[in-house]
Amino acid sequence: MDDSKAEVQDPLLEINLGTEDSHRPIYISGLMEPELRAKMEELLREFKDCFAWDYTEMPGLSRDLVEHRLPITEDFKPFKQPPRRMSAKVELQVKEEIVRLVKAKFIRPARYVEWLSNIVPVKKKTGAIIICVDFRNLNLATPKDEYPMPMADLLVDGAAKHEILSFMDGHSGYNQIFIAEADIHKTAFRCPGSIGYPSCMS
Repeated sequence: MDDSKAEVQDPLLEINLGTEDSHRPIYISGLMEPELRAKMEELLREFKDCFAWDYTEMPGLSRDLVEHRLPITEDFKPFKQPPRRMSAKVELQVKEEIVRLVKAKFIRPARYVEWLSNIVPVKKKTGAIIICVDFRNLNLATPKDEYPMPMADLLVDGAAKHEILSFMDGHSGYNQIFIAEADIHKTAFRCPGSIGYPSCMS
């Protein structure tokens, strides 16, 4: 019996869609045959303006098309989470990410908030820190969505017998949909250190 661990991902080949000074990497399977690889690279370069590598390149969807709404069940009162600690190193990375989010207008300063959540820093494989927010109290206060997520095994079965399977990462996809103006104040979260003030999702 073979106990070797099965490979679940093809080796990746990096393609730079930018320049030497402005690196814009994208990855394809390293197992593609040369002819197909050349066609794939040509296609990616033709449509490189469809990809985003920075927050400032993502203007977001029109509010006329879609918005996040956060209705609150009548029994729930606003909740402010107590502050949490984080290491000095992580705090510095979180501050840098907060500044990027403010510059991209994904978030904005807020004062005198009723709902207040904490940041949950999550380290990616690259070592970069992404900011998640602990909205568990807010989630408990909102009515439940009765439309379940698709079953993963059915999605996998649906991809069977296809020669190529493409995965696209919705870079900062949550930030592409704005929060309804009437609900923005509910999304306030505490920023660390000298940044000090709470911020809200835009």
